Amino acid sequence: MFYSPSVPKEIIRYQQSLQDICNWANEQIKYHGIDGFFADPLNRYEIANIVKLNMWIDDIRKQGIVKPMNLFYDGQVKYGINNGESRLRAVERINNLSSMSAFICTHTKYSQRFAHLEKVQDFEHFAKLCQAVDQQEFLFQLTDSQAPYGIFWYEYNSQLTAAVTPGEEYCVNALKDYLKNRKDFYFTTDWFDDLKSWPEW
Repeated sequence: MFYSPSVPKEIIRYQQSLQDICNWANEQIKYHGIDGFFADPLNRYEIANIVKLNMWIDDIRKQGIVKPMNLFYDGQVKYGINNGESRLRAVERINNLSSMSAFICTHTKYSQRFAHLEKVQDFEHFAKLCQAVDQQEFLFQLTDSQAPYGIFWYEYNSQLTAAVTPGEEYCVNALKDYLKNRKDFYFTTDWFDDLKSWPEW
């Protein structure tokens, strides 16, 4: 595992852009109506992310990226994402942020490609790069039992981001309340730019 303080956004590949999220939500509302949109339990995760993305864009503008992304390199031109894709969507709306801090996991056969980067030596080193405090709790998932590409996923409960990580139930209810009096509402990427007056949580 290596660490880079500045991986250019354009060399990271991801599955779903912010525009894709807007298209998905608009289609769901068009074909199922507002009530149907919120009634489908399969939509809850993405609905929650709409609210969180609005919060995260505002938060990143104020304090920057707190948690490094976790990328992987498998020989393709662009890096893949293990976790942190929502951060990449958020920075689509932040023009002056052209790169992301990131851990880069790769197979040993590609390690020489990253010899110029800081190699993560152990957990203490990893935690320091995450700006962790004493007694910080981390969760990890490896790529598989042999972990040929290292850490697949990680998370930790940073106090720096605690104010913008509400639960799924809160987010779903908050967006439902926001849309209830907005007939014919249509999501655009511009909508995410200004922090909405979400209720206290």
